[in-house]
Amino acid sequence: MADRLEPRARSAVVPAIFIVLAALVALPLALVVIISSGLAANLAAVPGSSSQLNIDAIPEHARHLAPWVVRAGGICPEVISPMIAAQLDVESSWRLDAVAHNPADHGGDAVGIAQFQLGTWRTWGDDYDRDRRDGPDDPEDAIYAMGRLICANVDWAGRAVRAGRLRGDALDLAWAAYFCGRGCIENAGGVPAAGLAHDYPQRVRSRISTYTLSAGGTGSWRLPLPAGSYRLVSGFRPPNRPTHDGVDLAAPTSTPIYAVAAGTVLDAGCSSPYCNRPGNPELSGCGLRININHGNGIATRYCHAVRLNVRPGAQVQAGQLIAWVGSTGRSSGPHLHFELHRNAPPLNSATATDPVPFFYAQGVSLREEHQPG
Repeated sequence: MADRLEPRARSAVVPAIFIVLAALVALPLALVVIISSGLAANLAAVPGSSSQLNIDAIPEHARHLAPWVVRAGGICPEVISPMIAAQLDVESSWRLDAVAHNPADHGGDAVGIAQFQLGTWRTWGDDYDRDRRDGPDDPEDAIYAMGRLICANVDWAGRAVRAGRLRGDALDLAWAAYFCGRGCIENAGGVPAAGLAHDYPQRVRSRISTYTLSAGGTGSWRLPLPAGSYRLVSGFRPPNRPTHDGVDLAAPTSTPIYAVAAGTVLDAGCSSPYCNRPGNPELSGCGLRININHGNGIATRYCHAVRLNVRPGAQVQAGQLIAWVGSTGRSSGPHLHFELHRNAPPLNSATATDPVPFFYAQGVSLREEHQPG
């Protein structure tokens, strides 16, 4: 929770978190980001400072919030999405209903996934997701507000360090200020020498690598079809198709299909009784199919192609042409059935996962109407 005095112990309502004793400090409304070589060096020193978010590390009940973690981690260059995820872990252990009770004269209760008190929320909160709810108990709003506040704290800390008013690492100062307020950091001349505010930055840093997706040869992620060439017409396991292990992207026949990341082609060929002509909804298999292993247990599947451009064992790069859209196999029209698998191979229903939030976490939107940022 933002703007807190050095706390005593938090109540048992949130046993993993410590009590908030708030001192509301005047914070600037303008979010001005000043990038310096010192801050860039600090970012490089953060363990696991790849910007790719490992959404599998987020508890399943909160995984739908990954796009907002990515948004919050894109507000300023110094604060990336794995840092936001690590801080949410420290603040609430991803509990959407987390509450830490505090006396009214110390700011009142800290609530929600980012543990905001109402006084601080009035400065940084808003209805960012436009759902007509505006409060620290709205997790989407709270996550984005956390990103705004941390970025402002980094800017403030960087300027204070350069002016000689504070000593220490700008990110550590920013995290400590989120915990106990800028006033307590200014009074200490930096991160306090002891206590919970002293420990807070290291607790955040210790979790960053958990929420960072290892590169593992995957390289940059990209769309499997040209941007603007398709419509997402069926999602991952909707109520009317609970065994639909991927997403369907409707596109004209012969639209190019690209490898979404670097990897090795596991297999490429016909998975249906025939693939030399369009299929139909009664046919088994997904027609001309490609499976690619990207490493780190990540694999992708591309179905219903009209023609393939790779063979098993081939090494492919992100964006490489691998096939063309068709309607072979069990299909009622030209489209790409696209699957993402974790803990693969094998590629089966047990390893299939929704590709939309995963790609969003890499800064790529499979939904034209819902772009990241």
